[in-house]
Amino acid sequence: MLFSRFAAAGLAGCLLVSAAFAHDHAPLRGRLVFADHEKPVIRILDLDSGEVTHSFDVPKANPSFAGVSGGRYVVVKTGDEAGTLRILDTGLIAESHGDHVDLDKAPPKLLDFSVKGDRPAHVLSGHGQLALFFDGLRPWEGKSKPKAVLVAIDSLGKDKPAVTVWPSPAPQHGIAVPLGNRQWLMSIPNPAYAKGDDRSASSRPNGFEVLEQGKDWKRVALFDDAAKPDASCKLFHGSAEARGRHVFGCAEGEGGGLLVLSKAGNGATAAWSGRKLGYPDERRVSALKSRESGRQLVGNYGLKAPYDALLRVDPEAKDLKIEDVLAVPGGQAACQFELSGNGSRLANLTPDGKLRIYELAPAWKELAAFEAVPAFDCAYGAKTPTPSLAVIGGNAFVSDPTNGRIREYHLDTLKQGLDMPVGGMPANLAGSDAG
Repeated sequence: MLFSRFAAAGLAGCLLVSAAFAHDHAPLRGRLVFADHEKPVIRILDLDSGEVTHSFDVPKANPSFAGVSGGRYVVVKTGDEAGTLRILDTGLIAESHGDHVDLDKAPPKLLDFSVKGDRPAHVLSGHGQLALFFDGLRPWEGKSKPKAVLVAIDSLGKDKPAVTVWPSPAPQHGIAVPLGNRQWLMSIPNPAYAKGDDRSASSRPNGFEVLEQGKDWKRVALFDDAAKPDASCKLFHGSAEARGRHVFGCAEGEGGGLLVLSKAGNGATAAWSGRKLGYPDERRVSALKSRESGRQLVGNYGLKAPYDALLRVDPEAKDLKIEDVLAVPGGQAACQFELSGNGSRLANLTPDGKLRIYELAPAWKELAAFEAVPAFDCAYGAKTPTPSLAVIGGNAFVSDPTNGRIREYHLDTLKQGLDMPVGGMPANLAGSDAG
C-alpha cells in the first residue's frame, strides 16, 4: 500500500505489487488488509489466490489504518477507550533487484508492541521514522499528556522497538513530520485553545518549528509569525511532501494559502525557508495527497463541508489558477481520492458510488467512470456502511460492504480487474488515508 504522503516513499504497506519486469518467475501480487463494518476483526485478502487467509481480532469494528513507509507495516487505530494504536506486520518483504522487485510472503502477525494515549490522530512516516501523534484532551475536559511517539521503523520487528516520546507543550490537533538527519517538524499549539478559556478556539495549530532530536530538542527553524504569511499557517490541516518540498494546508483569506517549506544546502549550512502559495479563490484545502515520483499534489477544496472540488497543486508554481480546480460532478463531496503510484492519475470515489479516473496534466481530464458500489453516505461519522478506496501502484481497490466484495480497477488500461467476494461487510482498506 502506498498511502500517506510519506508512505508513498516506500512500497505498499498493506499490499505490494511486484514490478512487471520480473525476469524468470511470475510476480506475486501481495496482500490487502481490510476491516469489517460490523465485526471487530481485521482480515487479509491474498491477491494471488483471491482468498481471505488471515484474521486478527481487535476491540471494535471497522478500525482505521495508516500505512508505514517501507511497505511492511500498517498502523491500526483500534478505536478503544484507551486510545490504543497497534502495528500489523503484513509479512510482505520486498527486495529490489534494480530492474524488478521480488516479493516474499512471511506469516503476518499483530505485533505485541502498542502505544496508548489521549486522542490518537495523525500518523506519518518517512526517512526511516514513524510518528504517532496524540492530540490530548480538550483543556476544559481535564489534564492529559499530548505527545508524539517516534519509532524507528527498522526496530518494529524487535522485542523492544526504539521509541522516543516528544511531549507536546499543550493539547493540539497536531502533527510530527520526520525530515531526516534527526530533524522533525512539530506543530505549535494554538495559545487560545491551549489556555482553555475560549471553547470556540480551534485545536488546529497556526505554526510549526523544526527541531533537532536530542536531549534538549534544539530549534532549527521557526514558522509561527502570524504577521508573516511565509512564516505561518493559520488553522493548519492537510499536508504532503513532493520532491523534497513539504506542503501544508492553511486557512483561506488574506495571507492564506498553502505553506511550502523547503531546505537548501547541506550539513551545518542547510537552512529551511517558507513561502505561501495562494489559493485560486476564497476556498481552501483540508487534505492533501502526493506520490514521491509525482510533480503535482491533489487536495480536497471547499469553504465548508462537504468540500465539493479537487485542487491540483504544483509546489514549484508561482501561483495557482482556477484551471487547477476540478468541480466534483453533481456538486457532490470529493469524499475519497488517491493518486496513482506515479502521480499522473487520480481515482475519486464519490457518494453516487462512481469511481472516476482523471488525468492531472496538462489539464484535468476524466478518462473513465465505473459504477463501483451502490450510493452511500460519505459524511464523517456516517452510521451506514461506507466503502473505502485504496490505490496501490496502478491499481485501485474499492470495498463494497453492502455486497461483501472488493473490486479492482486498473488505472492504466482503464478496465475492471478482480471482483472478489470476501463475505461480511468489508469497509476500511489499508490504503486509504486515515492518517
